[in-house]
Amino acid sequence: MNDLDQKHEQQWLELVLKEANAQYNEATERDDALKDDAIDVQRDLWEDLGSIASSDGLDKLVDFLEYINVMKKQKRSHSIIEAQKTKLEKLLRSPYFGRIDFRTLQQTTTKPYYIGTFSLITDENSVLVYDWRAPVSGMFYDNEVGNASFTTPNGLVEGELTHKRQYKIERGKIVYSFDSSIKIDDEMLQQMLAGHADGRMRSIVTTIQREQNRAIRNEDYKHLIVQGAAGSGKTSVALHRIAYLLFRHRDTITADNIIVFSPNPVFSDYISNVLPELGEQNMLQTTFETFLSGALTTKGKRERYYDLMDYLFAAKSQPGYETRTKHLRLKSSSAFRDAIKAFVHALAAEQVCFAPLVCTGKTIASSAELEQLFSYDYASLPYLARFAKLRSRMEYLLDTHESERAAQIAESITAAEGFIDRGELKRRSRARAREETQHARNNAAIMTEVTASSVYLQFLDALHMWLPGLSAEVAESVARYTRETLRAGQIHYEDQIALLYLQGALGGTQKTARIRYVIIDEAQDYSPLQLECIRLFFSQASVTMLGDLNQSITPDLSLGGYENIASLFPADETLLLRFTKSYRSTAEIIDFAGKILGHESEVDSVGRHGELPAIVSLPNEAAVSRAITEDVRAWTAQGHASIGILTETKAEAKALHHALKSTIDVKAIFGGEEEFPRGAVVLPAYLAKGLEFDAVILANAGGGHYAEERERLLLYTACTRALHALKVYCVGDPSPFLPDSAQS
Repeated sequence: MNDLDQKHEQQWLELVLKEANAQYNEATERDDALKDDAIDVQRDLWEDLGSIASSDGLDKLVDFLEYINVMKKQKRSHSIIEAQKTKLEKLLRSPYFGRIDFRTLQQTTTKPYYIGTFSLITDENSVLVYDWRAPVSGMFYDNEVGNASFTTPNGLVEGELTHKRQYKIERGKIVYSFDSSIKIDDEMLQQMLAGHADGRMRSIVTTIQREQNRAIRNEDYKHLIVQGAAGSGKTSVALHRIAYLLFRHRDTITADNIIVFSPNPVFSDYISNVLPELGEQNMLQTTFETFLSGALTTKGKRERYYDLMDYLFAAKSQPGYETRTKHLRLKSSSAFRDAIKAFVHALAAEQVCFAPLVCTGKTIASSAELEQLFSYDYASLPYLARFAKLRSRMEYLLDTHESERAAQIAESITAAEGFIDRGELKRRSRARAREETQHARNNAAIMTEVTASSVYLQFLDALHMWLPGLSAEVAESVARYTRETLRAGQIHYEDQIALLYLQGALGGTQKTARIRYVIIDEAQDYSPLQLECIRLFFSQASVTMLGDLNQSITPDLSLGGYENIASLFPADETLLLRFTKSYRSTAEIIDFAGKILGHESEVDSVGRHGELPAIVSLPNEAAVSRAITEDVRAWTAQGHASIGILTETKAEAKALHHALKSTIDVKAIFGGEEEFPRGAVVLPAYLAKGLEFDAVILANAGGGHYAEERERLLLYTACTRALHALKVYCVGDPSPFLPDSAQS
């Protein structure tokens, strides 16, 4: 950039900052005036009306409500102004990060477009800075210098992109700038990647890559599936996609119309600042377990998801482990999902037979009448609702019969006993009539007592019919095992999923139309039936799924492959994108982790280099604790702000945290926490999904840890949490999946 160019850039920055400062001062003045008005309104309310009592007249109440409405409007206005001031404060620190020069086919001169996190528009409607989500800004991420185009609500705009430049602006000063004619990830991305994790996920808006931008701005397809390598920015893309949708459809969509399914509550806290950084309200966040807990009505002691995870990795030698995992694999398979869906479909069309409703020899409702009501009169209702409706009808018929019998009994008592107190007569006749109908009422309840649990057991009892490839012996074992656990009041996690599906499919839960967009992160760890539940309960929503099949932390409860969701969404409405470039880890860590997979990895590095990962064998756990203490001290001194110390199980994490906390400052995550701690933190590897740390220590990958094929991907996932440094300790023989070259 020559001197003249540099002078022009400085003048433009000063112009932008001047406008942003003027708007900030104006907003502050309006806010101050609003606060003064609010004080005046509250004073007037007290002076004019005082306190309000129930005895006050209607006129006083109307006046009071008018004051309340004024105060509500003032509060809304204050919130709007505060949000505007927050954006302007960020603009004053760093108003833009990019510039493109573009000339349409109809123009003879180019126009510069400065691009930032937020737009800046003057009172004369002159755009000084374009929001990164604006249509024209898409060229900054997608196009090289040359022919380019962007789409507006009015159609396609074609032309030529003649120049592209990036900036690093801090505190209103240009730190550096450079021209980038090919791609935007070179210098700025390298500098960003070389930084340290600050305990929260950061906005990546300045370094969005072409394939990421396609996912963020996708509106050609209703549903989006992203298969992304570890560290490829899947989660960031999901959050920036939300910000884009809220900007693009701001007149029809709010944050309350979007829900994100996170892998755990800690992860929800980890990503909680990204949307506010982009000037948007946080969307609804939940985990599937939380959603399941709130929606499922079946009573019993429910197994928690992370208790199941810990069981799978910690209980391998316990009795019944093989039986449980075999049943878990079956119930998490696409074949099981297809079978239960087919069963539900057949159930809805099935002719249900009912015994006649008889009371003391009198037929209250015949079998044919009950079947007519269920199969025809109530046919428009969901399956479970039809039983509830039929029960109400039977109760009504019995109530009517009981009233008639009470009158008859009263007459017989009067005839037999002569005069009797009217109240006593009424009580005795009703009691005898109720006694006569009780047996029929019990039968009515039994005939209509159909729940998700009873239907589930009915399905399992006939499982060999719905899963033809399954042997009768295995089917009978699954049914018996499940029936025993449910009768004992225990509901395994995989059974909760099946019960929720049946509850939703048979009409036991009201669906929500409020949610327009569903984002599922770490989708590879959802079973096909879990995804079916989400599709069922949010049937009107567009779904974005992000995952990495190489990070399926347990093969017993996972998607298995993206082909398993083919039946969920129409092919012409679904876009599958693949992210193969990892931006998180150094090339050395990516290469190390790739060798764990046992096959050629598709993951590409951006070329950032660092120290080689190390595998260190030590004689015992006490030696490991001492070594980790020294590692944490050394890495903290080097500036590593976040250090993940990963174990395979929760029990190991608790023991290690207890051993370390007396010598170093170390936090812990065991599964119930909701905040992501800063600094050094001990946690089971399965809780580290989606998180990243400057440095990662695997406390023990030897002596039988990560030794089975089913644990290979957990080991891979643990290693790919590291940005800059990775050390693996082993007590005993190292895991067979670890690369030999790194061992020392």
